[in-house]
Amino acid sequence: MNQSSPLEQIRIQKRYELKWGQKTHRKKELDRNRAGLGELEHSIGVIEHITEQEVKGLAGRIKRRKRCDPLDLVRLSYGFQQSRENIAHFIRTTGAINVIVKELTGHDYNLQLLAAECLCNLSLGDDVCCEKIANFAGTYLIALAENPNCRPLQETCFWTLQNIVGSSPKGSKLLFSQGLVVVLVRLLSSVTEQEAADDIILTLELALNYEQEIEPATLTQIVQCFVGRQLHPSSLRLLYKCYGLSSLELVCHDSSSSIIRQCLDFLFSVHDLHLPTHAASILLSIRILGYQASAGTRQVEEILRYQLQKSVLKLSLLFNDCAKEEMLPVCKEFLWLLGQLHSNGGACATTAELLQAYLAYDNFVEAICVPKALL
Repeated sequence: MNQSSPLEQIRIQKRYELKWGQKTHRKKELDRNRAGLGELEHSIGVIEHITEQEVKGLAGRIKRRKRCDPLDLVRLSYGFQQSRENIAHFIRTTGAINVIVKELTGHDYNLQLLAAECLCNLSLGDDVCCEKIANFAGTYLIALAENPNCRPLQETCFWTLQNIVGSSPKGSKLLFSQGLVVVLVRLLSSVTEQEAADDIILTLELALNYEQEIEPATLTQIVQCFVGRQLHPSSLRLLYKCYGLSSLELVCHDSSSSIIRQCLDFLFSVHDLHLPTHAASILLSIRILGYQASAGTRQVEEILRYQLQKSVLKLSLLFNDCAKEEMLPVCKEFLWLLGQLHSNGGACATTAELLQAYLAYDNFVEAICVPKALL
């Protein structure tokens, strides 16, 4: 029995998470969007189960008529969400998907949103299914995702793109050739709403699983998008992934000073909150700072200098609070960061002097209480 590669395992896990999201949060959101479309509540409420035969009939019907009624799209959408067999029967009806794409590109916003929802649930199918969606609808999905004026439509298009990029190598390559990554980076550089930013970031995060398709310069552009901005859990995930895929050149880039300050600011912001709730984000912040501290003395000096300048949170205090909460993975990474600061801090006279000044303020060498489990 062939074991899947680590990359394939990541895709399978992401696919599972995306599919679970479809069946919980997304279904509520899509139902809420439909509520404003003038659809009869009764017409939607009676849809409990769509059989494979009904899906075949609907596929043949919209193909013959070359158009979709709103209720056709609602029924198909429910059917796709209920089973992959329904998706398989629909996708085998040649030309049916083109009719949905036609409604997606029309001028009726209601039909556009329902068609986007339909494609979103259709993208829960296999690689062949996702490849067809990317081929017939990819450019339209990317264009609509670029338009912030219709947020429900934009959001639904992002979900579809995420489903494809999260599970279909062939579909992803098609989207990349249609300019998906370029558009995402452009959107990320100008987005102001955090909800929209999270959609962009997740799509980029999934795209970076295909690192052979991503230009090294793109990683620098992504990191640059976060310079001077408040960091959130999603942005920390993407930053960490960029640094993990890049060379030392990106870590030493001009953006590093700003990223260091922003990571420290993030740690300041969560310190008074319930730390275990933010454990993953704290861990990523520390890992990014660790990357920076191991890169050279300039980055070590930036960390020490900013800590002294702010004088808000001692690293030893944060470490001990994480240790009290038994956040062992965080403490383990934290020890590595502190070790890098201490060893690289003595590399030259200027840095050594700055390190001594910091130790006078926060003597983490003596002040930290290492959990017994790590000793």
